[in-house]
Amino acid sequence: MDHLDIRQHTHGDARADSAARAHPRPRRLGAALIGGAVLVTLPLVGLVSLLLQSRLDPHFENYRFHFLVFGFVGALAFVLGYAAGEAANRRHDARVFLLSLAFMATGGFLGLHALGTPDILFSGDRPGFQVAIPIGLMVSAVFAAGSAFVDIRPSIAPAVIRRRTLLRAAVLISMGAWFVLAATGMPPLRGETDEAASGGGLLAATAIAGAVLYAVGAMRYRRLYRHRWSTLPAAVIACFVLLSEALIGVAVTGERKWHASWWEWHGLIITAYLVIGLAVRREWRDERFRYLYLPTTRERRQVISVLFGDLVDFTGFAERARPNEVAAALNAYWSTAAPLITRRFGGELEKFVGDGVLAVFNSRGDQPDHAERAARAALELQRELAALGERHPDWPLLRVGVNSGEAVMREIGGPGHVAYPVVGDTVNTGARLEQLAPARGVLIGESTYRGLPPGAVVAPRIGLRVKGKAEPLDAYLLLALPQTA
Repeated sequence: MDHLDIRQHTHGDARADSAARAHPRPRRLGAALIGGAVLVTLPLVGLVSLLLQSRLDPHFENYRFHFLVFGFVGALAFVLGYAAGEAANRRHDARVFLLSLAFMATGGFLGLHALGTPDILFSGDRPGFQVAIPIGLMVSAVFAAGSAFVDIRPSIAPAVIRRRTLLRAAVLISMGAWFVLAATGMPPLRGETDEAASGGGLLAATAIAGAVLYAVGAMRYRRLYRHRWSTLPAAVIACFVLLSEALIGVAVTGERKWHASWWEWHGLIITAYLVIGLAVRREWRDERFRYLYLPTTRERRQVISVLFGDLVDFTGFAERARPNEVAAALNAYWSTAAPLITRRFGGELEKFVGDGVLAVFNSRGDQPDHAERAARAALELQRELAALGERHPDWPLLRVGVNSGEAVMREIGGPGHVAYPVVGDTVNTGARLEQLAPARGVLIGESTYRGLPPGAVVAPRIGLRVKGKAEPLDAYLLLALPQTA
């Protein structure tokens, strides 16, 4: 009877879960729809107010207010860009990375504009600081449009991720160079003395080009996310449209500095980043930018090498030793392994699981020598941990397995916890090789062996029976690798 009750309860739960998936909670769905509608229609307010500038254009000149507000919003945009960049680095997502550069460019140049507020840090108007906003928005527009179209070819996203350090450095250097030019009184744009321009000129042409890029980017984002609507993509669309309108304001308001029409397009920029900030804050803290990730970030196939390490008879050691000694041993092992794998050999630590470690090489597709990297990391790890073991002879020894081949990296989980593990036969076989490796030994798969340079010293282990596989495997006990030049 107890078993019957359990089955009935489970079946009822399954039906309830199915109903919950078919009919989302009305309150949350309604809130999301209302929020999306507000974010999409909000830019229309800015457009209408710009069109009415000739009827209502009072003068308001307050240097301190200008400095504080635009300094704050510039810092907010820059911090958002930095946070998005960290998420992009962690997940290797090109779209979010380009979006982070767009935010950083706007924030940085907006901050430069704030620094140039008359009678705060500098006396009088300095043209370089005055035109910083439209220049920054134009730079930002290039990256914003790039984020919208980064998925049109499979080769573009990996290329962006490989060059992410160079791209970020270019944005930061451009900000520094602009600050020097503006502070020394050298006008970056000859003939342009204000951030607003009308009737032609390079600044007006730049503003119009940026407005078009933002508008095109917004349309592309709308197309990308129309089937899985959520607050953050809607906020990005609204942000792009607001910034496009701000650049239109740059082109049409002319020299109405400190008037309502001038404050208006500044206000559009402020609103754009307040919208983004609120939307990001609303998302789940550990994966705030998850809904913007490329499909290839959520799931992709990649040829990789995996390194599994495990401490031999760790259970017996934990039973014999005091808990603080067990913790000290684990800390000593993994504090040695982490920088060795990641910094010296370019691997990524997937996870520590008790006395085991999993590292992945070539997860971004930018390490053609991933098999050699993993093998060298395994040998060096054994060498360094052997030296550690000589000082602590009662500590357990390490065994390592390395395997290479195709695996799938896929998003698993939902709000509360999301992981991006590597899964597939390559990973499972690597784990089995580690279990068959001797203490202080490195056992590699045949595919890893084929990726090693000539001169590798190995001891073949032919026809190994591996748990869960019908056919025997050929493996090699790795003894040494030739020295690199």
